[in-house]
Amino acid sequence: MRLKGFKDMRATIEIDVTPTEEEILNRTDRSRRKNINKAINENLEFVEAEESGWNEWYKIYCKVWKEGGVAPEKLENLKKPNYKLYLAKKDGKILGGGLFEELEDRIVFRAYASLIDYQDLRVNDFLYWKSILWAKNRGKKIVDLGGWQINARDHLKGVNQFKEKWGGKIVYYPVYSKNPFYIIGRKLIKKYGFFWWLNKKLRGRK
Repeated sequence: MRLKGFKDMRATIEIDVTPTEEEILNRTDRSRRKNINKAINENLEFVEAEESGWNEWYKIYCKVWKEGGVAPEKLENLKKPNYKLYLAKKDGKILGGGLFEELEDRIVFRAYASLIDYQDLRVNDFLYWKSILWAKNRGKKIVDLGGWQINARDHLKGVNQFKEKWGGKIVYYPVYSKNPFYIIGRKLIKKYGFFWWLNKKLRGRK
């Protein structure tokens, strides 16, 4: 049997969207349901982005990613044929957006970002919920929330907790590499705080 390379583990959260909309909603945490209702009552809109919308959302995305200590992708790398960007708008103003990849049986969240000045409108909850419904209404079976950090530290603990409240399950899967140093590095960063801190420094994170 051909070896795939050196192995480490990754994880994500998957939501089964084959039940009814009511059942999916009831599986979410009470705080998520409250925030979804808040956003809907604020008359937020969920619309697919046109070219100008892509450019405006990209500015929001870059700001959010940089503040989180992560280098943003170039815009051209995000505009893939099976990637879809949906925006949250209020009174015509773009408050945020969610970029997800559409596959045959699922969608995978790739980049969600919104303006912090409007977080009282629960924009992120609105984007997550509407994306989940988008997948269900198109006959998908799974919504993959785009990753769950094993042994999370710093702000990623909060990201994990947010994703955990959407009623999905944590799924582990292997990642392979021919480079043993890459795999060893991944394991050290997950297991030891010093290597987590060092990785942040090397990447220029706050």
